[in-house]
Amino acid sequence: MIKIKEVFSFLTRIRFVKIKSNKNILIYGISRGGTTLLAETLVKLLNARLVWEPLFPHNKSNFSAINPYSVEQYSKFQLGWHPHIASENDKAVNSYFDEFFSLKIRNIRFYRFTNPKTFKSSNYTIHKFCFGNFMYSYFQKRYNFKSIILLRHPFAIAASSLGFGDNYNWHKENFDSWSYTDSKKSGDFFKGYLDKYDLIVSGFSLLVFQAVTQFIYALSHIDKDNSIIVYYEDLVQFPEEAFKAIQKISDQPLDYNLFLRMLSRQSFSSQKNHTKKNTMEQLSKWKTVASDKDFTTD
Repeated sequence: MIKIKEVFSFLTRIRFVKIKSNKNILIYGISRGGTTLLAETLVKLLNARLVWEPLFPHNKSNFSAINPYSVEQYSKFQLGWHPHIASENDKAVNSYFDEFFSLKIRNIRFYRFTNPKTFKSSNYTIHKFCFGNFMYSYFQKRYNFKSIILLRHPFAIAASSLGFGDNYNWHKENFDSWSYTDSKKSGDFFKGYLDKYDLIVSGFSLLVFQAVTQFIYALSHIDKDNSIIVYYEDLVQFPEEAFKAIQKISDQPLDYNLFLRMLSRQSFSSQKNHTKKNTMEQLSKWKTVASDKDFTTD
């Protein structure tokens, strides 16, 4: 019944609606790094649409031509969990993302967390990526979008992930066999990491490795004219400074009190009681998770 309602709402209020005005704002980060919290906050501040993790490598859907959950157009590129485009002249990829950012490609997976009642009237669209850091350079060079790179201490990301539940058990059990994987579209890009995998000695250090390598890539290609860097720690400790930067990139006045209220909420992607109320306890929680072995290599 829930899916039937979701499909009906999507088909009647999102799928075929004509958009009169749109400005895209992209949020880059990493899982358990605060991207959901920031995305929800911007959606509320700007009365914006939300595009949810459009770079996830979803499984192929049955009846893809008519299935509102289908992401076949994207999945056919087979970019994997850490997509990277080696060539800026790839016509198929260029064509896809031209249509995607024009909001012509719509499915429930991308738009399931947007408000169908305000979809047509919104002037902004927030695109939230947990796995888009290696796409940052390509997107900025081609589209020059306003973008926010949300950084969080890698140790805090690892601790939050490992304490989050079953989602990260794989990292604990398979850290010694994990590696980035090149796709047909990425060329030999990820071979550049082959000599660094000996730094991974545990599930904790694997998550730190992923965060550091992805953050470094985005920061080393920073588009200073159209992108800002926001620290998760500033959002929860010094929100005024973060607010000023976000307001500047939004090109319009924002409600600071609403900003604070949104940041005080627990995001819908967090489990109940996973987030500590005490700010410093939350930020330093990683110290209770990490051990000496997580920082030791032979």
